[in-house]
Amino acid sequence: MQSKVRANIELTTQVIIALAVVVAAAALIKRTFYPGQGNPNLPRISAGERLNVPNIDWKQNQKTLVFFLKKDCPYCTTSAPFYRQLIEDASKRNVKSLAILPNSIDEAHKYLQYLELPIEDVQTGPLSSYKISGTPTVLYVDSQGIVRSAWFGAAPEREKEMRDQLVALFDAKAPNETATK
Repeated sequence: MQSKVRANIELTTQVIIALAVVVAAAALIKRTFYPGQGNPNLPRISAGERLNVPNIDWKQNQKTLVFFLKKDCPYCTTSAPFYRQLIEDASKRNVKSLAILPNSIDEAHKYLQYLELPIEDVQTGPLSSYKISGTPTVLYVDSQGIVRSAWFGAAPEREKEMRDQLVALFDAKAPNETATK
């Protein structure tokens, strides 16, 4: 009788361990193969909304490319060469760049140096306070702080399309801008 009880306890323990392994594996697979999904329960910023960032004067910046990155995000790291190209395109057109990371300011600067991203302004804080639920996220913000375009997650197959859209936005005059000669 005692051996049956012991066998049942062992079997129950093995089933619980197996279920825990399956749940952990599913979470890892979701995080690895479905980047940028983030927390679906959090609201996500979208085009037309104002992005409020402390100490940023959008009128002074005029046009800004905002990168939301995280040090332990593998897709942020693998997308770095593409982001370097975007930053180069932006700087040629007098578009500012800003990075916001949830890490400490020192970690953020070290990570951006590691990625070789020449981002002019770096801020830190919880990404959820900006309605960002996953990384990488790239926003194009105008001189009023209004998000004009947003890209969520890594999508190497869409990089050319994203770059073309951004370059067109960089070159476009906003309704409140006047042409300068």
